[in-house]
Amino acid sequence: MKTLILYSSKHHGNTEKVARAMGEESGAAVRKLSDIRPEDLDGFDLVGFGSGINGFDVYPDLTALVSGMPDRKGQKAFVFSTCASNKDFTGKFRTLLAEKRFDVVGEFHCKGLWTPLFFKIRTGHPDEQDLMNARAFIRNLIQ
Repeated sequence: MKTLILYSSKHHGNTEKVARAMGEESGAAVRKLSDIRPEDLDGFDLVGFGSGINGFDVYPDLTALVSGMPDRKGQKAFVFSTCASNKDFTGKFRTLLAEKRFDVVGEFHCKGLWTPLFFKIRTGHPDEQDLMNARAFIRNLIQ
């Protein structure tokens, strides 16, 4: 399965760590969101969209990319995120993917560093167990 993993990792590199672990496990192409145009998704069987969470939602640049895409006609997709909370804040983004007719086949979330205002609250995540879980997630998704 030809797979592309896109990520937007702004502050601490947490989402990038998860994206790279998934890419290493699956042999997927891993690209920063800033290096991608909508037409770059053509030819991939599966596309992963990863983001940190800011303001209880995925980063706006990820939403803007998908909003500007033409209909994807059933192309498979998955979502992953890092956030200080265990809550899933990707619901609106998954709805947008469905509106673009992506077939959303999975989601993965793990903790990350939290920086409210001027404070850094170290959660110790993503840790090695989180990365192992990310590898298992992508392995199971591709099988």
